[in-house]
Amino acid sequence: MLSTQTRRVGVFIDVQNMYYSARNLFDRKVNFSSIVKDTVGDAQLIRAIAYTISTKGGEETAFFDALRGAGIEVKSKELLEYAGGAKKGDWDVGVAVDIIRMLDMLDVVVLVSGDGDFVPLADYVRSRGRIFHVASFRESTSGSLVEAADQYTNFSDDKRKFLIGGKGKEKVKPDEAVKVQKSKAQTIKEVEENRSRRLSF
Repeated sequence: MLSTQTRRVGVFIDVQNMYYSARNLFDRKVNFSSIVKDTVGDAQLIRAIAYTISTKGGEETAFFDALRGAGIEVKSKELLEYAGGAKKGDWDVGVAVDIIRMLDMLDVVVLVSGDGDFVPLADYVRSRGRIFHVASFRESTSGSLVEAADQYTNFSDDKRKFLIGGKGKEKVKPDEAVKVQKSKAQTIKEVEENRSRRLSF
């Protein structure tokens, strides 16, 4: 069996994508610490970064502290509101730029997201001879992103490991190919509407 202990791994977590997927599918929250441990395995973790959106009220502080306590670096940007009422707060470009910048120090890139916008990034990473590992909830993940990955981990296959909180009520059956991913505009709207909700680790 090929040893993976010398592999250098970077884990890049799209927090909003994971949060809304877990909530919409299972009415539960994500165990980010378990995600990092499982996707890295016995390899060498170089960096684990969580990309988050913050609100003016700062209700996410405890959640961010919990991420840091688990050894996950937190990158946060504030939700931007424009005069016309539009809101913006996605991290797609930031995630891609960080991965490209760090590629020379990594053997494996773990992208924790189901967003199909990352397919070109997957193609680029693989063209550079690196392993591109996608980890997400399959029900809310772009099929093209799964196809573009060298390796795929479906969190829905082991909800006990990757989810925390009560059992909740599943809103879709795990074996159904249900598209629950919201558009970025809808996601940003929900962030604002739920600004008083504390994201627990």
